[in-house]
Amino acid sequence: MRRVERQNHQCLKVGHALIASAILVVGLSAPAFASLPPIEKELPDASRAQPSPLVLRAQKALSKLGLYFGPEDGVLDKSTLAAINIYQRGIGSEPTGRVTVDLIGKLEYAVGVRKLMHQLDEARSESINDARSKLMSHPATRDLVKSDTANEPANPTRDPSACFDKPTTKCLLSEALESAKAIGKAELRDWALGEILIAEARTGLGSKAMETASRIKDPRLVIVALRDIAEAQAAAGHAEDALTAASIIPDQEKQADAFATIAEIQVRRGDKDDAKRTLDRMLDNLENVGDVLRQIAFRTRAAVIYAKADARDLAETELTIAENSARSLPHDSSKSAGIRYVASALADMEETARALEMLQSVSIPSDKIPVLMSAAEAQARVGDAAAALATASSIENVRYRAVLLGRIALGQAKAGRIEDADTTLELAFAAIERIDRPYARSFAISRIALALTQIHSENTTGPNDGIAFRNAVKRAVDATSLIDDRRLKAHTLWLIAARQRTFGDDGWQQTEESAEKATNEVTGDLSRVWMFAELAEGHAIAGENDAAWRSFERGIGIAKGIENAWSRSRTLAKLAATLIQLVDPGQGRVPIDP
Repeated sequence: MRRVERQNHQCLKVGHALIASAILVVGLSAPAFASLPPIEKELPDASRAQPSPLVLRAQKALSKLGLYFGPEDGVLDKSTLAAINIYQRGIGSEPTGRVTVDLIGKLEYAVGVRKLMHQLDEARSESINDARSKLMSHPATRDLVKSDTANEPANPTRDPSACFDKPTTKCLLSEALESAKAIGKAELRDWALGEILIAEARTGLGSKAMETASRIKDPRLVIVALRDIAEAQAAAGHAEDALTAASIIPDQEKQADAFATIAEIQVRRGDKDDAKRTLDRMLDNLENVGDVLRQIAFRTRAAVIYAKADARDLAETELTIAENSARSLPHDSSKSAGIRYVASALADMEETARALEMLQSVSIPSDKIPVLMSAAEAQARVGDAAAALATASSIENVRYRAVLLGRIALGQAKAGRIEDADTTLELAFAAIERIDRPYARSFAISRIALALTQIHSENTTGPNDGIAFRNAVKRAVDATSLIDDRRLKAHTLWLIAARQRTFGDDGWQQTEESAEKATNEVTGDLSRVWMFAELAEGHAIAGENDAAWRSFERGIGIAKGIENAWSRSRTLAKLAATLIQLVDPGQGRVPIDP
């Protein structure tokens, strides 16, 4: 979620640049407008001195593009011709000066793009001003938008070599911050600072994280950073600090999200009473979240947490309120989404019969998929594999069904039904062949290949288990050859090799060679370091300490050679957060899906 919001922010910036570029190239693909009158492709020379509706349209468009400053009279004079020639050169066309239907289509399309870009800029300015106003309205956050540290220069005399030789969280974060100071673009610097403060908060450096937040220039990202600090402190076990950080978030929706996340972490830690009190705080202010659909999402999320905290009565109350709100929504699309939230919550609470019954009220097919997946997983968890498979078969989208079959197979294996699990995986492999989108197909192959190796590495009770495991590994490794995404392929191979090591299979060396080759094909050191950091965190959560440290050391080795300030800052912040996981995995993180 954090990453998505930051990426959405960057996408908005990139979108502006692309739209601006589109003005220069749009002529290559813009369609002629159907509304144009049926006229000749080119005006005859004799008509140039006479006013023309087509020339008038050209003048109006060129004027809006800032290329023409003469009278808009429909006369094709020298200034109009010059403006047309400038425009044609700008889009890479031959400067003919001719007014044609095609030219008008390009010009008016470019005007539309310019208008859209202006609207986006206005929306961006409005959201920035709104975020700044919210921060200024609270005494605890007012100073975060008045800091003069945003343009502080990096220390040019520092020597990070000792940190790379013997990395600690403190030195990694210090070097990450110094690298962030050297990032020229404010948007990219804000992105890196947001990731640094998460690691600082996870370490317990709450005041340091707030100081880093004050360096962020965009007030919208400051609000996001406050939520991230609250979540990171909860994951570190500092519940009171997390609640304090959440309480000063000036945006009501992000504050509700922070409280819900803290409650989820508290439940995972076994602090069920604390989780209920945190949810009470969230629900007390939920009416301040303006969007009713978002209120429904938070109520159903609270219901699931209440159920896990052994408060089923409170869970049912929230579900009832959420369902009534959903059914009263005016539009079919929003009503369908609201009911889907309720049905998904019921499935997560293992109330699968009620969830599937409520699914009948969901009108939009795409809204049904998450409910069906949650219901099938719940059925698999309680050992009803037949029902789970039946539910999975009702999912028409093959990419979701394939991944779900892999999860069902894991549930069957956990119940000791290995042969059934293998049969389910065969169904999953068969489904993969019908997935059209390359990344969706690659992701499904990765999940199923890992499920195959996990099943046969964790179920070792018979004399032929070694043979079965090696056969499973061979099938899984062969399947990775069909993964198009390079990073996903490398990530999958490293996990398979780690399981081979744990199992005692000598073939791990060959698999690691394949993983190393796939890693070298991953574009960018940032992606490679991120992959190894995620591998290390996953191994740490699973209690696989040796594998975790090996992955961490590989990431450090790559990060050492990164010179780009933005990539260096982000990788070091990520590795600092990973190092915390290795030292103290805790119970604050969600186990990574195999």
